[in-house]
Amino acid sequence: MKIIGTLTVALAVLVFLTVVAFWVLRLVDDSRMNRIWSSLQISGKPEALFSPEMVEGLPDLAQRYLLHAIQSGTPLARRVELKMSGSIKPKDDGPWMPLQATQILTPGRGFIWKAEAKAAGPVFMSVTDHYAAGEGRMRVALLGLFPMVNASNPDIARSAAGRLLGESCWLPAAFLPEYGAVWHEVDSLHAEVTLTVDDLTAPLTLTIDEEGRLKEVVLPRWKDDIKAFVPFGVAIGEEQAFGGYTIPSRVRGGWWYGGERYSEFVRFTIEQAVFY
Repeated sequence: MKIIGTLTVALAVLVFLTVVAFWVLRLVDDSRMNRIWSSLQISGKPEALFSPEMVEGLPDLAQRYLLHAIQSGTPLARRVELKMSGSIKPKDDGPWMPLQATQILTPGRGFIWKAEAKAAGPVFMSVTDHYAAGEGRMRVALLGLFPMVNASNPDIARSAAGRLLGESCWLPAAFLPEYGAVWHEVDSLHAEVTLTVDDLTAPLTLTIDEEGRLKEVVLPRWKDDIKAFVPFGVAIGEEQAFGGYTIPSRVRGGWWYGGERYSEFVRFTIEQAVFY
């Protein structure tokens, strides 16, 4: 009996020390994310206001979109902070998992996306995806504590940089020539806008309707598990105005967009957007 009691105590101590170790790692990771978040909190110049003259000379489709997306007199923001809800399907044959998330997005610099996804009952996973200063990381932790994925490498960074470029649609000022965007009109409903972050330049194909509403965003994005660029895209079901900007508010998308291999794995609704 003494041996059983000793083993039980030893096991309890081991479990306790393991939990403490994971808790310390979580604190370290949270501290790193807070530092990166702070580094992305840059703002536009107070005197820089959007005016229709800023889009003169651009293709007609670009003007139609930008005049719809940015109200005249709106301060030109450099970052947006978002709150969203939705669902995600990590595996093609897996279930949809509801989630809540917050995000900071600073086009040309980086982003952090923090989410909590419910698996079953009280079980949840915390998910952090980020890109900043040329580095990307994906971290998934069961119950917010026990790491399931904690990876950072050049392939993840390249994929995350592509995500940053695609999600620039949540800050339409990023599509202005002042911020380095280069426009090319394809036809009456499609335009290509080229954006750059660090050493990655990518063409985003935008579908824009007759009223200037953004309906689709598609780009070649690096898929780190197969080490190749594949079409990644989102379809936009609704839009909403926040602080002088009209942005996609309900989206769904995934890899291999527009082809037979397409498999939708994300669905989001933007609940709040604050521009700085």
